[in-house]
Amino acid sequence: MYAAAAALLIGLLAPLTLAAPTADMILTPAGYRPAIDVHEIPADATLLHVGKSEIHVVSSSGTVLKKVAAATPVNEADSPFQSGWVAYASWLNPGPSPISSFTTTWTVPPVPATDNGQTIFLFNSIQPNATAAILQPVLQYGPSAAGGGSFWAVANWYVNYPNTFFTTPVRTSPGATLNGIITLTSSSASWFNYNSQFTNIPGTSLNISGAAELTWATETLEVYGVTAKSDYPAGSTVFSGINLELADGETPSVSWVKQDDIADGVSTTIDTDGATNGRITINYDA
Repeated sequence: MYAAAAALLIGLLAPLTLAAPTADMILTPAGYRPAIDVHEIPADATLLHVGKSEIHVVSSSGTVLKKVAAATPVNEADSPFQSGWVAYASWLNPGPSPISSFTTTWTVPPVPATDNGQTIFLFNSIQPNATAAILQPVLQYGPSAAGGGSFWAVANWYVNYPNTFFTTPVRTSPGATLNGIITLTSSSASWFNYNSQFTNIPGTSLNISGAAELTWATETLEVYGVTAKSDYPAGSTVFSGINLELADGETPSVSWVKQDDIADGVSTTIDTDGATNGRITINYDA
């Protein structure tokens, strides 16, 4: 079952030939999405799954700010995602204990030497097995639905097809250290509550309540509109301090599986495997 689930998730997010966006389509970490389905939410807000049909955006004071439709199960032949993933490493939790914490540290890269309107996303993330969803603390260069430009910024994103949610981006600078963490805050047999944030950057916290279990962890480079090697940052990005913990207190046995895009000059290196103090490098000069 878990091998099939892994194949499904990789199929959902394998690099695709992306259709040209139309006027009502805007860029997200799930590709170009209809603007009506993309929502900026306040920091410390909660996305509350209500049954299987709705998500409510709830403010920190408890006020319901918005109600939208929730994701439905998908299969590989009917993937709703368009993805610019070009290099990543992944691990699927075989269970039965859920992932309780997934942390990653990395440094904001230099600004690319050329600016051709490209967008670069760098993140750690976790997805569920059978719904088109992903929770991720994201570093972004270039434009997206969240804004952006010729600078780096961070935000937390939750994609739950057909909707995409993001916290207000916070600008950051090359050389800054980022600590992205996704935490299971509580759970039952049928629902799971999570928090995603950059622990060292205020205003980036995002809470998810009543979601499906998140099982597929990744360290990812996702890009759109790259036309030259100089559109990437110089050198490499090192995801370090990678730590995965399970709710039962055990440390899982983790073997990262990498995906490269050598044709685009990008590769992934597993420097230190495992669930404790792992290290994965995205090389822009493959």
